[in-house]
Amino acid sequence: MKIKFLPLIAVLFAATSIMTSCLDNDVEQITYTSETSITGFSLGTLNINRIGKDKNGLDSPYVDTLDCSNYPFTIDQINRIITNKDSLPVGTYIDKVITNITYDAGVLAYKPKGSDHDTIWTSTDSIDFTEPVEFKVYAYSGVEGKPYKVTINVHQQEPDTISWKKFDNNPFSDGNLSEQKAVYANEKVYVFGKNGDDTHIEYSNVANDNPSPWVPVTDNIPSNIDTYSATAWAGNIYFLARGTNDKQLYKLNVTTDKIEPVGTETFEMLIGGNDIKSELYVVKDGESGIYKESPWTKDTDPFTQFKAGQPFFSNTTTASYNSNITTTVALCYNQGNTANDTTALVFNRISSDNKWEEKIQNLPLPNLENVTMIYYDGKLYAFGGKSKKPEVKPFSQFYCSTDNGLCWRPVTECMAFPAEVPDPEKPNKEYINFPNLYDTHHGNYSCAVTPKLESETSRGNFIWIVWEDGSICRGRINRLGFTPKW
Repeated sequence: MKIKFLPLIAVLFAATSIMTSCLDNDVEQITYTSETSITGFSLGTLNINRIGKDKNGLDSPYVDTLDCSNYPFTIDQINRIITNKDSLPVGTYIDKVITNITYDAGVLAYKPKGSDHDTIWTSTDSIDFTEPVEFKVYAYSGVEGKPYKVTINVHQQEPDTISWKKFDNNPFSDGNLSEQKAVYANEKVYVFGKNGDDTHIEYSNVANDNPSPWVPVTDNIPSNIDTYSATAWAGNIYFLARGTNDKQLYKLNVTTDKIEPVGTETFEMLIGGNDIKSELYVVKDGESGIYKESPWTKDTDPFTQFKAGQPFFSNTTTASYNSNITTTVALCYNQGNTANDTTALVFNRISSDNKWEEKIQNLPLPNLENVTMIYYDGKLYAFGGKSKKPEVKPFSQFYCSTDNGLCWRPVTECMAFPAEVPDPEKPNKEYINFPNLYDTHHGNYSCAVTPKLESETSRGNFIWIVWEDGSICRGRINRLGFTPKW
């Protein structure tokens, strides 16, 4: 191996030999260590691409600086690998990097990009890390250390930005479906919907994060299904279908795709399910209650203000201060016709109180047509069609709540629905325009979310939006798809 500045290293080693050989027997000899480890590695200030606003309010790229000294690097002493598991932000330049390195006594050398020989490292060296760089410690004892491979990771995607993909060639087998509600269960997205007066249930397997062709459920499907009642609970899907007088409760077994009636109780609405408490929240004779098994239990203080004819979206979380207490939030469109009906309806149930209350929102959610609520990335998100007051265009905005529906704030960055316009010069590029998709499909859509974990198995963390014809848009916050490094 050739080493740049080799004479200098040789002189140091020779000097060491002379000093030890000239000592007489009455003086303790000095033995230099043969340790050749790198013990610390960090970065300095690097350049990074940013997007700002010019004086006209338009996006304008510029180059900024980023202090990278607080990004930790892990040193694997066994395999001699040094890397940052927390990647640097998108757009960070790593072609001219100043490093701070600590190591055992001796000389530190590295092999620059494109070079076939080592160079002695100094703290002022500007090093190109666009490819992994080898570092090596030469001990004063003459021992040549095993090389370290240093890699600097840089994000290729904005971690908190949601990315979308559209799947067009996946039509429903039963034609277009309106009055949809989508439910995720057992690696499948089920859609309950209507084609004219006929109700249908179809599912797509999303176990590999790509939707399979839609498969109709055909076994013992009752007539007059309340498609909006479909609710995931206790590992299966429960729904209502109208009988002679009221609606019978049914269960769709998501393992066998068989449907069977449940008990003899009839109900008006299903509001949501609480898997933690094993409770299904129902409405009978205009009053709220709980179904666990026949007979149902009417609430001590029953709620009577639930609005029929609209899908309810619910989510249950455990209280941070007591794992035995749960909070269930339910949301639906406000069907009122007065000028004051400008906000969506949000309801709240705390398990310790065993009663529903309409939530008075501090920052209200606009009354979006065909509104949907999902629980995603530890937060509640709502979106949907247009709102008249305030004026909101369809699929133009996510609204987020981190306090169980008390405040709904519009998301202004990262979480967004694209409204791309095709560029004739890029005919092969995929373009997605959600407002146009909503209009094209007459406002008919549904949504389900793949959980982060299911039966101790990692899932895709995807949002699945299903349109009237069965086409699907799949979205995910980029960082939720990153391979864990810790």
